[in-house]
Amino acid sequence: MDRKLPVKLPEGYLDFFKKLESWQNERQIYLKNECQFEQYDVLALLASKQEPLFHLKKFRFDSGKYKDTFILLLDFMEQERKEIADTITTITKKTDALDYALLPTKVLEDDGTYVDQLAKFLGVSPDLFLFVADHSLRPFLRIAAQPYHETIAGDSMENWHIPAICPLCGSKSHFSRLRAIDGRRFMFCDRCFTEWESKYLQCIYCGNDEPGTVKYISVEGDDAYQIYTCDKCKGYIKTFDERQNKRSIDMYIANVESIYLDILAHEKGYTNHDE
Repeated sequence: MDRKLPVKLPEGYLDFFKKLESWQNERQIYLKNECQFEQYDVLALLASKQEPLFHLKKFRFDSGKYKDTFILLLDFMEQERKEIADTITTITKKTDALDYALLPTKVLEDDGTYVDQLAKFLGVSPDLFLFVADHSLRPFLRIAAQPYHETIAGDSMENWHIPAICPLCGSKSHFSRLRAIDGRRFMFCDRCFTEWESKYLQCIYCGNDEPGTVKYISVEGDDAYQIYTCDKCKGYIKTFDERQNKRSIDMYIANVESIYLDILAHEKGYTNHDE
């Protein structure tokens, strides 16, 4: 049963992301037996290098399968986002001109210049092109990350000193949960679905843990969904407190549907430091 949101989201917004997640899950199941990734001693590498695993070890994605996924996602979006169908068709007509071996690496490296150049070549906005390139990559990232999930979510991550960044794929986290049994905080990566522990009352950006300067805000009637804020760097992180609501949630969808918390945080002068 869908929960009742404290605000009204744009029509079709949440439904699109639910369908997108289902599409990616189906694609991940299909690709799972097709993709093989080398395994590493992830804890030792993270402790010694303090860089995400997929940056340290250049994961090689099958360019043909990535191209297939990219084109299939364009088809999906053309059906589900009728208002931009013509723009999607513009990309589709030039898909053979893209380098599907290089593109995943550039997306993981957050190479904005490369993305901007390709978007200009395609005649579309950089945001739209990045959305397609990134979401086509996510089923592969989730397959590559899955063998490490239990280890990363365990008690051995105290040596990871960049709590806002996923220790596997390097994406920035914008959502966390407080575990019901003990209130410990676990960050969530919506790219590769990895979770890792960070300190409960400490800013994930600047490390501030001074009493009284890390606080939380919630919306009346929506107590389980919170914003933790830092008075020093003005950063914030959205959080689901399992202690307030015993039901299980889809962390990916919870992050999407809680966009009203991002708006509230920005109105109060806080930032997720994406800029």
